[in-house]
Amino acid sequence: MIWFFCLCAGLLGHSLAFAQDQPSRYGKSLVRSYELPADLLDQYNLAVHGQAEGRTQTLAGIPAWTGPEFRAAAGTGPYTLVIRMLGAAIESDDVAARWQLGWGSTPGMVPLLGEPGAKKGEFLQLVLASEPVTLEDGRLVPLSLRLGDVRNMRLERVRVEVWSGLGETTWLDWLRDWWKLLATAAVWVALYFYWRNDRLRAAAAEAEESAAEPARPGVEK
Repeated sequence: MIWFFCLCAGLLGHSLAFAQDQPSRYGKSLVRSYELPADLLDQYNLAVHGQAEGRTQTLAGIPAWTGPEFRAAAGTGPYTLVIRMLGAAIESDDVAARWQLGWGSTPGMVPLLGEPGAKKGEFLQLVLASEPVTLEDGRLVPLSLRLGDVRNMRLERVRVEVWSGLGETTWLDWLRDWWKLLATAAVWVALYFYWRNDRLRAAAAEAEESAAEPARPGVEK
């Protein structure tokens, strides 16, 4: 009974997370939202189980999902495609997924993203986002999606979102974008203090050596 209520609470929490349409890191406004049909998810899950059991089912043979076209409005770009996946880990192992997408004239691959060390039966959410793209104003934009790879995850729900505008930037995003510059600065600062301390140690050793040296006849110290 306790397990049942915990599962319901988890599903409710994930459903609420799915429902949000406030400004986020992906964009200022949610333009479109689509749910992939359950029969398509069943085909994905069957192929994934077949691969795990050594059968020959492949994801490549499953038709791509095609969403309704939407019209790109003037002054609302760039656009970002977000894929929210809800599912459960099949075994106690890493979970990961990758999607092939095509929209407008920008086909591409959403990078592989996963959850390391998931427990068997653990219910989790993966959120994958494409790079922001600029679309021609007023153009009808087609949207298609195909699962390129999924590892150790049974899909329960998949939601596709189209966000417009630049997303909100958090300090973590800023740190991720600037970490190379910060790391280089930290190395130079460390080298400076190492060189400075090395010079101070050398000067102190030279002073001790000079103080310990006996005075030579006729030479005033």
